[in-house]
Amino acid sequence: MERFGSWFTHMLLSLTVLCSVLDNVPIAEREGKEKYAIATASISLSLSFIVVMGHIVTNLRLYLVGTILELFCAIIPLSLWIVGTAFIQNPYNSFSSNVDLDQDGDGNEQIEYANLFFFSWIVLFSNTFLVGAIFRDYGSYDPQISGWLILMVSSVVLMGMAGTLRTDICKMNAQVVCQRTDFAIAIGAMVGVLSLIAIVLVACSKMGAVSYLLISFISSGMFICGVIFLTARDGPATSLGTMYFSCWTGAAVSTLLFVGGIQELFEAVAIEEEEAAKQRPPNQYGDDDI
Repeated sequence: MERFGSWFTHMLLSLTVLCSVLDNVPIAEREGKEKYAIATASISLSLSFIVVMGHIVTNLRLYLVGTILELFCAIIPLSLWIVGTAFIQNPYNSFSSNVDLDQDGDGNEQIEYANLFFFSWIVLFSNTFLVGAIFRDYGSYDPQISGWLILMVSSVVLMGMAGTLRTDICKMNAQVVCQRTDFAIAIGAMVGVLSLIAIVLVACSKMGAVSYLLISFISSGMFICGVIFLTARDGPATSLGTMYFSCWTGAAVSTLLFVGGIQELFEAVAIEEEEAAKQRPPNQYGDDDI
């Protein structure tokens, strides 16, 4: 029952996104991408409801909770949400945001429908967390795997959105803004690859303390630099939008991963020192003798 709350929350988030898409896009304007987003939210809602019922009904619990079926119920909507969220967040699709192309505009993303914008983000990260949490039932589980998954998603989103908006940003802004947009693409690509490597190492039980700290340190450093340069006055992520949130999310998650790695290293050293102290022979003269 430990994942019941997460599945129930994910079900409500999927319902919110579904209602938002249905409300924001009239029936006459629903084409391929709009129908895909509706189908993704519907499938996510249905699978979440099944798993929630599996936690409640005893007969279903034995066949669903903690089995490969629960993992499939998390992975299938995640694969759909990665594409569906890209459709929703793409400002050129006019789902939840648009591109400011007015005469005085800057080519950046402008949020038009906050419910759809924010909840499509949240449901993606919620699904990512569920996939990571389910791995605890398998030998390849690591407590930080959810963080690495979220970091990879944030990096890919940052890279994709920066690449999507680059042409208009470079056309309507100074060269420094264009260069920082290229920097955003580089951050997303590099940290995305590093986080994918970390996930593979964790899955193969090959993640050592040195590699963990090195990958998390580089990722954290790059995203912190990204926050400094991308959200500054001459950056492409000054306004609320996908680049802004993906940059801050990546910085927060990568920093937490790095700090968590340092804490685990200190704890391991403390345990080794404690074990060494237990194996040390006692003082033959007693503790009070000089």
